[in-house]
Amino acid sequence: MISKLDELLMQLSISDVMYSEYEDEIFHYTSPNGFNSILFGDLDNITLWASRYDCLNDASEGTIAQIIYKEVCEEMRHNNEITDVMYNVIINVVPARTVLFMYNVDDRVKVTREEYDRFVCSFSKNKDALAMWNYYSKGNKYEGYNVGVFALSVRDSFAKSFDNKKVSVHICSVIYDKEEQKSIIRKLLLKLQDLYSKEQETSIRYVISNKLLEWSLTFKSEYFQHEEEVRIIVDVAKKTKDGIMQKRPLDIKYRNAHGYIIPYIELKIAKDALISISTGPLQCDEKQKKVQRDIMKTLLHENGYTAIADYSKIPVRY
Repeated sequence: MISKLDELLMQLSISDVMYSEYEDEIFHYTSPNGFNSILFGDLDNITLWASRYDCLNDASEGTIAQIIYKEVCEEMRHNNEITDVMYNVIINVVPARTVLFMYNVDDRVKVTREEYDRFVCSFSKNKDALAMWNYYSKGNKYEGYNVGVFALSVRDSFAKSFDNKKVSVHICSVIYDKEEQKSIIRKLLLKLQDLYSKEQETSIRYVISNKLLEWSLTFKSEYFQHEEEVRIIVDVAKKTKDGIMQKRPLDIKYRNAHGYIIPYIELKIAKDALISISTGPLQCDEKQKKVQRDIMKTLLHENGYTAIADYSKIPVRY
């Protein structure tokens, strides 16, 4: 017998219920120390850090989607795009407190919903952005690199390493434009209004709460739009017993930055996912930039990488 939720889901598109996954090349900006750790800290893999979302530098992290969502609900009610009944059903929906995990046990797929911790590793669509070099390189000479990988290759690595763990991974482009954010929400609510029935109220709230979970980390303030960010979002199952955290499927590590203790996880990615390495805007002549590029080629080759070596073309003087 088909459940009410299944009945509703069958009438929605995949994009209405699933994450919008990014599939192209992405670039991770980092300092020289970060570069060495990422490429050479592990002989067999690229190693990236994903920090817990509520410890990132944007103080509004995770909050914008809920604010925009309520604005859209109010506007749609005012414009008679949704009924008062529908408004009352959806206005107080919050991001889901549990996540669906699918994992293998003895060659059998198991599905469970559990509480979670969320971790984020940030990339950019732009491989040569001055603002990003300013953020992530060190010193006053743009001493840094960006690591270019192909999102599909990264996803393949995670599919293998997390196959038997309660870990969920998505690679998503961030949306900064408020009108676009509102349009995305409005489109879904219009569909749900068309499918509304008293019996479907719980299922409608379920769909919205899961989309709010996605939007909470893919909707950001327009003030950050220069980052052109793409995020690896990792949900890790967690359980507590008598207030004490039980063993989790991934090791949670801790680092100190700017006076904050930041939980993070290590993400292992196959070395063949690396597409390019670019050096920051070096303050030297073109000849020396090419010398450094050739040295980078040799360094990568000696460590088992086949990626392209390049350098920033931004013409900074200081």
